[in-house]
Amino acid sequence: MPLYEFECKKCGHRFEELLSASELESGAPACPACKSKRVEKAFSAFATGGDSVGGGGGGCGSGGFT
Repeated sequence: MPLYEFECKKCGHRFEELLSASELESGAPACPACKSKRVEKAFSAFATGGDSVGGGGGGCGSGGFT
């Protein structure tokens, strides 16, 4: 199941939820902080697992594990 980020338009709280496609189609979950249903799916940053500041990349084979 995909992990979605949401932002509450009432209180501004950002939260994550694991939802199936059918759960997402039936409506966004209520805010866990204020219980409002006025939430929107938020844009989230894609995590690569690498060092984004140093340009070290990330991805397969760049972790330095032996």
